[in-house]
Amino acid sequence: MTWEIIALVVVLLAALGLFLLMRSRRPDAGQRRVEARARLAEAAQHEQAAEEAESVAAEQRRIAEREQATAREHAQRAQEAERRAAEAATDADQRRDAAATHTARANEIDPER
Repeated sequence: MTWEIIALVVVLLAALGLFLLMRSRRPDAGQRRVEARARLAEAAQHEQAAEEAESVAAEQRRIAEREQATAREHAQRAQEAERRAAEAATDADQRRDAAATHTARANEIDPER
């Protein structure tokens, strides 16, 4: 019977020790509030950083749109210049053909020349 009492006391002390150990590891309400405030502050910082990143992204989009508009203008100018160059080449070919025709006719009229 005494051994049973001693075993019961040891088990109760062990249970009390485990209970106290578990309770000491669990944060109290004050510490949980501090952690919650820290998390809220960190969330606010992340939100602010996200807003700044969105602002930078919007500015980069505006720059890209301006650059694309400029690129389109340059492409249109290049196409217009290419069209004028093709017209000039066609005109040059026509003038060469006309010159060759005139030279051939001149040789027919005056072969000794």
